[in-house]
Amino acid sequence: MGGLTSRSSAELVEEANHHKCSIKLKLENGDECDLKSIMNVFALSPIDSGETLTIECEGVDEKQAVAGFEKLTQEYSF
Repeated sequence: MGGLTSRSSAELVEEANHHKCSIKLKLENGDECDLKSIMNVFALSPIDSGETLTIECEGVDEKQAVAGFEKLTQEYSF
């Protein structure tokens, strides 16, 4: 049990939508999605507790996006 919940998914998507750059969520198994769409996140294979998630930001405000996700991970346990 555990892993990425509906609430934590929504927090990640909300943060992604604060930025103009492209933001992808990548899983250890190679699956990935556009992090700006909650439906895309929900369509990923089940994300288990302890699995490593990678957030890839690319574009005009990528540094600000990375900083935003770093702050978010300090506030929430994903």
